[in-house]
Amino acid sequence: RPPASVYQPSPRAMPRRLPEPDYPAEAAVRQVRSNGEIKWRGELIHICSALVGEAVAVEETEDGTWQVRFFNVPIGIIDQKTRKLRRSASAAPQPTKS
Repeated sequence: RPPASVYQPSPRAMPRRLPEPDYPAEAAVRQVRSNGEIKWRGELIHICSALVGEAVAVEETEDGTWQVRFFNVPIGIIDQKTRKLRRSASAAPQPTKS
């Protein structure tokens, strides 16, 4: 049978906009600009065009690097030398707990 003959729309409604994430108070929250960048320490860092308009958290990790995440999904680490985002693997360092 072709897929179209068995397709059923999801009974769950998709929200027009995601709820605001609940980031910890110590996280630096940045809004992703229309070009996919955030401003961090006076520099523009490209994060992700898919997150335009969304809030991301920048948090210092135990090893002193800065991790960017969207909700609980790590996006990458800001490279202090190049001022560019290094994409995260799933085993990215976790933010320090205060």
